[in-house]
Amino acid sequence: MGPVCVSPSGSPPTCPGGCAPLCISDRNLKRDVVPVDEAEVLARVARMPVSRWSYVWDDPSVQHIGPMAQDFYAAFGLGRTDRAYDPIDAHGVAFAAIRALDRQLREQGARIDRLEAENARLRARRR
Repeated sequence: MGPVCVSPSGSPPTCPGGCAPLCISDRNLKRDVVPVDEAEVLARVARMPVSRWSYVWDDPSVQHIGPMAQDFYAAFGLGRTDRAYDPIDAHGVAFAAIRALDRQLREQGARIDRLEAENARLRARRR
């Protein structure tokens, strides 16, 4: 069987040309745009199980890694069904989580710098 996508009905039809759709993301084609709580997205990603698996129609040697659609839908409520998730939603979740991690790393780096400076001052006073 060729590349497979899940249709809104849940059936796995063969996708013409494969299952790598272009994710349209032009701001002019969107409405109701609101910021997300990136830290909350990261927390939900951290709680979501990630597994290694094979599709029932593929040879067991063909494996993938990722979340189950049901878990993704339960965590984020994105898309039309809990049987599949749209790559653009996975991309958005990943970008938000990466931004939250970047913010955490910068905050931790600044804290480490402050603590090292304080430690150096304390050492200098002991001498």
